[in-house]
Amino acid sequence: MDEIDKNIIFELSVNYRVSYQTIANKYNLSVNAVKKRIQKLKSDGIIRGGWLVPMNAMLGMESWVALVRTEDPIPSDAFLDGIGAHKSIDSASILTDGSILCFGHYAGAKGLEEIGTFLRQTPGVISVDFHTILSEPGMRCELSLSDLKVLQCLRQDPRMSISDISQNTRLTPRRIRKIIQNLIDEKGSEPELYLNWDSRGGSRPDQVSFKLSVNWDLNAGGHTAFMIIIRHEEGREFRSKIVDILKETYPFWFWYSYASAFEPVIFCVFVVEHMREAGDIIETLRQTPEVVSANAIYGYPSRRYHSVIDEYFEQLFKRLEG
Repeated sequence: MDEIDKNIIFELSVNYRVSYQTIANKYNLSVNAVKKRIQKLKSDGIIRGGWLVPMNAMLGMESWVALVRTEDPIPSDAFLDGIGAHKSIDSASILTDGSILCFGHYAGAKGLEEIGTFLRQTPGVISVDFHTILSEPGMRCELSLSDLKVLQCLRQDPRMSISDISQNTRLTPRRIRKIIQNLIDEKGSEPELYLNWDSRGGSRPDQVSFKLSVNWDLNAGGHTAFMIIIRHEEGREFRSKIVDILKETYPFWFWYSYASAFEPVIFCVFVVEHMREAGDIIETLRQTPEVVSANAIYGYPSRRYHSVIDEYFEQLFKRLEG
């Protein structure tokens, strides 16, 4: 995997339906070269497909991340699945130190209390470090039956062709393109992460209602993905400065980051070929005056669970049954 592969992955993260021609034009490649690279990323297991998810404004919820410390040096898959059984948990992964990293959504103070209580009261859990994630909420809108028909197709296959969607929904191609543009098109920037890996400009994430993104496994293909939890001095300017330093110093290793809404904490994701490179990053952070602490965490591939997102779509599509 090289810088071009990284760019392709992020293009698919912004919009999983992006055309090979668009990618080829942007990075001065042939369409055939783009296809071969994507096929290689898929065969290596780095790209595992794509999915349609609602923005938080459509869910009426907030995103969260939690580091759950357990008694067991290596929790069992059954223990992980027990954690993932809660509908507020979208995904979870076991870390090498026996902790579990969880991501999910909650609605309001009651939902926050419910998921926090569930995690803390799970037998075998020692402590829970819980953070709401700063992210663009997107735009809430009312959905027509035509919108639902298109969304149902994209939920089944994010790259379903316009002609196939038309055949399944009996909507005109022009109508389908307009629906996708109104609900999903992001015009070139990643709206989900508060601190993006690169500034692309031109995006209006506040006008996006759904996200079509790539499903990736950054640990595949002979690489190691890991997260560094950075605690820094109070102040948004320090957060931005630290991320800028990481982008400039490690343009390939640094992939993306997001920030806690509760505390001066940044979660940064890196992909390296050798573990010694992780040590170099930690050393750079420890020499950065604004950084209070920097701790790396390593984990196994995450598991996705039936969550509030699945329930949201199930309820939506029931309208089509009538």
